[in-house]
Order: sequence, then C-alpha cells, then structure tokens
Amino acid sequence: MTLPNTNIAGYLNYNYGQSTVQNYDDTKKAHERFQSLLLDLQFLKSCRSKDIIPKFLIFKTANNNLSSSSVYKDCQRRLLNVEINSKYRELNFYKNNYMFFLDELKKTIPENVLQHVSEYMKNRSDAVLFAKEKNVKEKMEAFEIYDDKIYRVDRNIVKNLSSRILTDEEIDCLAHGLDFGLIPKNVDDMDIISNIENFFSRVTDIFENHKKIASELKDNDKFIAADVRVLNTKELSLASSLRSITDSFRSQAHQFEKKQNRITIEQQNYRNILTNLRKDKLITIARPDKGRGIVILNKADYLSKIHTILNDSSKFQCLTEDPTISRETKLRNLLNRLFNDGHISEAFRNRARSTGSLPGRLYGLPKTHKKDVPLRPVLSAIGTFNYGLAKSLTPILSTIIKKHNTIRDSFSFVKELLALPKSMSKYKMVSFDIASLYTNVPLNETIDIILEHLYDGDITPPVMDRKDMKKLLILATQNSHFLFDGKLYDQIDGVSMGSPLAPLLAEIFLQNFEKKYLSSLETMGIFYWKRFVDDTFVLIDSTSSVKDICNTLSQFHKSIKFTCEEEDRYTNKLPFLDVLVQRKPDEGFHTRIYRKPTFTGHITKWDSFVPKNYKYSALSTMVYRAIKICSSYDLLHRELNSIRSIARRNGYPSSLLNSIIRRQLDLLYTAPKPILPPPLTNDTVVFRVPYFGPLSQIYAKRITSTINRNYPLKQIRVILDVTERIGNSFTLKDPIPENMQSGVVYEATCPDCNMKYIGKTYRHYKTRIHEHLNDQKNDLCLKKIITKPISKKKNKKSILKPIIEQKGPVTRSQTGKSPKIPVKMSEEDIDKLLQQTRIIDKQLIKKKNESAISKHYFTTGHIFHNSDFKIKLKERHKYKLLIKESIKIRTNRPQLNKGIRSTPLYIYPEGIQQKNKQLNHNNQDIPISSSTQPIVRN
Repeated sequence: MTLPNTNIAGYLNYNYGQSTVQNYDDTKKAHERFQSLLLDLQFLKSCRSKDIIPKFLIFKTANNNLSSSSVYKDCQRRLLNVEINSKYRELNFYKNNYMFFLDELKKTIPENVLQHVSEYMKNRSDAVLFAKEKNVKEKMEAFEIYDDKIYRVDRNIVKNLSSRILTDEEIDCLAHGLDFGLIPKNVDDMDIISNIENFFSRVTDIFENHKKIASELKDNDKFIAADVRVLNTKELSLASSLRSITDSFRSQAHQFEKKQNRITIEQQNYRNILTNLRKDKLITIARPDKGRGIVILNKADYLSKIHTILNDSSKFQCLTEDPTISRETKLRNLLNRLFNDGHISEAFRNRARSTGSLPGRLYGLPKTHKKDVPLRPVLSAIGTFNYGLAKSLTPILSTIIKKHNTIRDSFSFVKELLALPKSMSKYKMVSFDIASLYTNVPLNETIDIILEHLYDGDITPPVMDRKDMKKLLILATQNSHFLFDGKLYDQIDGVSMGSPLAPLLAEIFLQNFEKKYLSSLETMGIFYWKRFVDDTFVLIDSTSSVKDICNTLSQFHKSIKFTCEEEDRYTNKLPFLDVLVQRKPDEGFHTRIYRKPTFTGHITKWDSFVPKNYKYSALSTMVYRAIKICSSYDLLHRELNSIRSIARRNGYPSSLLNSIIRRQLDLLYTAPKPILPPPLTNDTVVFRVPYFGPLSQIYAKRITSTINRNYPLKQIRVILDVTERIGNSFTLKDPIPENMQSGVVYEATCPDCNMKYIGKTYRHYKTRIHEHLNDQKNDLCLKKIITKPISKKKNKKSILKPIIEQKGPVTRSQTGKSPKIPVKMSEEDIDKLLQQTRIIDKQLIKKKNESAISKHYFTTGHIFHNSDFKIKLKERHKYKLLIKESIKIRTNRPQLNKGIRSTPLYIYPEGIQQKNKQLNHNNQDIPISSSTQPIVRN
C-alpha cells in the first residue's frame, strides 16, 4: 500500500480510527513543542555565556539610577538562570509526553506506517521551526552588532614569499590561522570505541586484574583465553551504562555529521581551497618562528636553506644506512644489564627502553623578522630511540638544579623586581643574551659536571656505577639521527636537538658557570643578576661600560658568547621576556605587557570549531597576565583596551571580554578560599572525546558523572580533541618509510585463497613481516636444497658402488655390537661422494612458528609475499593498539585469526556493528574462540 505524503490525519482516520488521529495530533504537538524549547534553551544559554541580557529581562525601576548598578545586573543574571531552569523542566515534560503518545501510537499502527508518520512529523517540524531558528540567529547577530562586534580576517598575518599568486579566497582561508578548527567531516567510530574501552580499563584496572586471574589459573593448571571478559557485577553494570551512553553519543554524532555536511558550504569551500594548496608541490606552508601567522615559501628555497645548515660537516653527517634498530638494540641491552645487576628499577627500564623507535624528523621555521628570512631548524624527537631515556633521566638530574639566581616566569620576575628597594632604581638596566646556547653547550664538560654532582656531592649517589651513568647520559644526548628530504643525518656535535634533556643540561652548565664567576660580577659594576634560561636581567652602575662587561663575560668560557641590550637612554625602558620595564630613578620600577614586533594580534578565532573553554582561555590568559604584570591602574587600563581591540579583531563579543575582566578582578580582590586537604588519591584518568560541539561536552559530562557514582576516588580529566584544523593539511615533517613504521594494525591476504589475517605490532613493521615469512622462507630453502637434482640425466655409471672387502667372519663382540665393516674406496669414489654431499645449515631447521600465517602455509602450501601485507591503521598508545586490533578482528572476522584477539573488549565485545553490510558466507562459518558473554566474578 502506498503511504500518503499529505493528509496523514485523514489516512489514519480512515484506516485506524479517530483515537489514532488524536494520538497522532498529540504526538506531533509534543514533538514540535520539544524542538521549539530546544531552540529557546540554545538562545538563553548563548545569552548567558556571552553575558547578554535578553529584552524580556530589562525591567523598569522607580529609581532610574538602579539600572546601572551591579545589584540590578546581578538580578537580571539570576532571573536568566531561573528562566533557563524553567525551560529545562518544561523540556523534560514535553519529552515525556512525546514518548508516551509515541508509545500509544505504536500500539495501533504497523511499524512501516509508524516510520513514515515519524519522518513526516520530523520534516513538518523542521519546516515550522526553520523560521524560529532563523529568528533566534538574527537576535544573536543583533546582540553582537549592538555589542559593537567588529570581525574580519586580517590578511596581513599571511606572508606570501613564494612565486604563487594567491587568490583573495585563499588568503582569507589561510588568514584564519593554522589552528583554526573545521567542522569534522567524518565520525571515526573506531576512535570513539577505543577511547571508551581504554578509559574503562584505566578506571577499573580490569586489564591488570585479568592478568592476575590468568596467572592464578595458570598456577592451578587451568587456562583462560586472552580475549575472554572477566567482570564482577559492579564492572558489568558500569560497562553496560557506558555502552548505552556511548551508543547515544555515536548516534548523535552521525546525525551531526549528516546535518553539517548539508549546510556548511563555507567549510566545504575551505576544504577545497586547502586541497588545492596541498596539491601544489612547488610551495611550502609553515608557521613563523616568532608569533602566530602563516608563511608561504617556494619549496626549492625552503629545501636549499635547510641543506645549507646540514652541509656544516662539523655538526652534521649524512648516513648511508638507518641506525635506528642497532641503536635501539644497544640501549635495550644496556638497560637489561643494569636491571639484571639491580642498578635500575623495572619501572625505569620500561620507561627508558624503546620499541619500534623512529628516526627524528627535522623541519624549519622561517624567521620573518630577519633579513632574507633564514630558517630555524627544529627537530621532532618524540618516538626516537633515546627519547624515553632522556625523559627518565630528567628527575635524577633535576636534583642538581638550584634556584638562587634564576627566574621561574614573568610573574615571579615582576614580583621580585617591584619588591626591590627604590634605591636600586638608580642603576642602569641591561639584558644579556647568550648566542645559540643549546648548540654551544659543551656536552662532555656538562656530563662531567653532572657526574661530579651525583657522585662527589652531598646527595646520595645513584646505585649504578659512574661509568654506566655516563653511558646513559651519552646515549641520551648524542647519536641523534634524523630524517630530512628523504635522507638520514647524524648530529655529531652538541646536545641533541629536540632532546628533553637539552634545557636541563644548559641550565646545569650555566649554573656551574655562575658558581665560578658570579663572585667577580660586583667588581665589574653589576649589582643585580637574574636569569631566565639564556636571557639575563642586570642592574649595573651607570658609570660602567656595558660593552666592556659583555666582552669580559664572553671571555670566561670559549663556548659562551654574550650579546647585550641597554635600556632606552631617553625613556629608561627595557623589554625583558614579555615585560616592558621602565625605571624611574629613586622612585622604583614600572612594568607592563610587552609584545614583540612579530606579534600579529592573531588568537583563536571566535568562529573556530573548538570547545568554548579554549576560546575563553585565550582571553582569560591575556587578562590574567595583564592584571599580574601591569604595575599601575593606568597601565592596566591601557592593556585591557589593547586586549579589547585584539578580541574584536578575532570576532569575540566585547560582552564576553567584559565578563572575563570582571571575574578576574573579583578573584583578585576576593579573599582566598581556605586550603582544602589533599584528595585521598591522585589517580587521574584521562578521557579523550572527539569534539562535535555541545553534544561532545554533554557526553563527557554523562560519562564523568557515571564514573563518579561508581568510583568516587578517581579524578577524571576530559580532553576534547579537535580532529580537523587548517594546519592538518600541511606538514613540514618527512613521512616515515612504511617498513620502519611501528604501532600499526595490519592485514595480510593470502594471494591464493584470499583468506585474511589481522595483526598488530609495536615494533617495526618490517620486523614483524619478516617473522611471519621466516618459516616459509626457511622451509622453501630446505626443500630447494634437499630436492636439488644431482644432474639433469640419470647416469648409472655415476652411481657409487663402494667395494666392501670382508676379511673373516663377521661376529658380535661380548658387548653385543657388530664389528665395524671396513670400507675400501678409491680416491675417485671419495671425490664423487663429496660432490653429492650438501651441507645443511642447522639454523634453517627450527621449530615451526605458531603464527597463523605459518600454520596456513604448512597446511595449504600457499605462499605469502611482502606485498600481501597492508597497514590498516596506526596507534602509538600500546593498549589502545591492542583494542583497535581486537575491534578490527571482531568486526571483519578474518578467517586466519579464527576469532582469536589480543585483548577482550569490555564495552563493545562484538566490535563495530556493520550497518547495511552483510558478511560473506565464509566469514559466517568462522568459529569464535570466546563468547561475547562475560565471565562474572565475585
């Protein structure tokens, strides 16, 4: 029967009666009212977040002066909150009514008719509510216009130094900044499910409990499969709740995806522009070295400038082979020896050793503020073989650091400076800077300083020998190889670029430098010395020569060269860090915010698709810095006006900024809250959620509240991941060769029968493939050797017939053994026998691997090749890699896995359900080794 698209009420009345029509009308009205209330709430909550008062809350008072008082404003805000709460109650009422009438409707009409009616109601309500949605949007825009919102992209932040002529549309797109968030085009179910599975495991410690239970069963000669769920009642209930909440979020995310893909034409234009720019191989797009912006360079110029740096043979060496695996093995062997000797803990070894490490990757950032725009080389060292070692050594070396003459940050600098006696303002201000500190730190000397502090100082020396500590320090700071433009290089001088130890080693060296020479500073006319890394703020006698002092400092050590900047001779001003200091002799110092000439005024755009707390933080951070650094109300007022200008240029409503200023000032002048006792636990669990707007925040809040009810001592930290940004379209780093990638889930397909196998590896991809193919290669090699023919033609004369000469009867000795039979052979016969002999390497005869691919080969004789392996996804987090492999196996059901997985799935034991896709017949017959039903433990 064809269902009508109009006059639904008449159709229902004719076929199902008047009572059904009444239920239909009630359902329709409840649905439309529910959707209308959602729009009302959206408007009211937007007003509250921007601190805008709607017109219906502007009321008259007998005294007109009251309307400008803080009490009046506070009353309006309270009434706004009351209205929002009232709307929520009304929303829940109509939601319940809608669900009730819909259930009544289900009882009287068939499912196909109900589905058609539901779609009709939705389409009709969308058409009716479109006008209201437009009205709400116009109201908000009117508020923003009234709020004096000025927003347009600043094309000046885009510096085009390439030969390509950019269109206005391309410039406008790039002017939003590389961090500008785009509305996600796709929903990654794999990412959502692996996040919630990993989160559940961290909250409940279920993975460790599973291993403990498996170990106990093994001691009792029992066995439990690695992918069987073992849950107690509490964990099972929590898993069910998280599943329900996550399913709802996934459904809403897919609806959001469909809706946004229909209406966001501007975003689609951005994507088209970025795709065209990415395809242009003649240009390179990067962020500048200082400030925020975008720089477009010719690719040839970019490569030439980096190669000029790498051609310095005293600092870099081109490599012909990749040393990643050999250096990783060397470090692992050293750590294993130290652990076996009891010199390091198991935790230290696990943190320091690397598996599947990668070469570093070098790129350059253009220094747009300098002539000819040179590049500053930057090395991304995360994932390199010695990165974990450097991180592990940091707590040990931090004990050496003293804080006598150092500055923690700009706030502590201002606090100390303003606390100085006014008489100190008679001295002249100078800042000293150390040229290229990190590349000039003498590494061997610094390592000796560290060893002297650790083993000859007052602190308790480490358990390991001095020589072993030196080996670890050398491994952590030297032998740093990296990839650039498809070639491998080794840094052969100085501290490894990108090493986490680089700032620490520089600080240790400089503190030793100050310890040796600081006592002579006063004789040079220096009365105040405070340093932040390589920048030093100094007060000197006005009669002293700054250049002479700078030259003297540079002569103390051959590796350290100082440069200097004096205060302005007319205004007595000097910038230091992000503070502009003005000296007024005998009156003291004044401080305010200092912005370098490279500052573009670009911050996170208001219309960037990122969480609102990111945008709030962009302004609140500037306001907080202004309050803490500006030393007078006049300077603070000027700075707040500058922040207002920056906020308007980036699209922020000034009402939001005013509310942030008011709150920050309230915090400043409000009595501090009493210090609460520390929490009973510091176990913080991170929960990552892809950002799809408010629905992601609601999802995170529901998950957090569910965990708090079941595990109140767990601290939950939510991270909303912005999955798509403009900068994602451009990368300066070299891609890692496929065979050297690690942390991957791969799929192998048999070229003969098309059966598949899914696996994972933390190690290098080529190492795992070699292990899979090793058995078949050895077996094929053996067969080739054993079955190799002696000659093409069978020659009877060539068959050896040794002549056995028997002298006397052959008898058994008293031991029961037959005596040796002497064999007499000619030299020609012996030569022929040796020619027929084949020496078989014992290494070829190994125990067969338990790999599913090896079993398949030995069962069927089907041969796999390297080209039959494909990487399906990447994941550097080890446990999430296990989860993603298990999801892939559960979802795709590869025949060669036979359902066996690396880890159980607690929230989604069946994997990702395939919608509108039917598995092939072969997959349906695959036996699954473990049921999705959990084992419930007490």
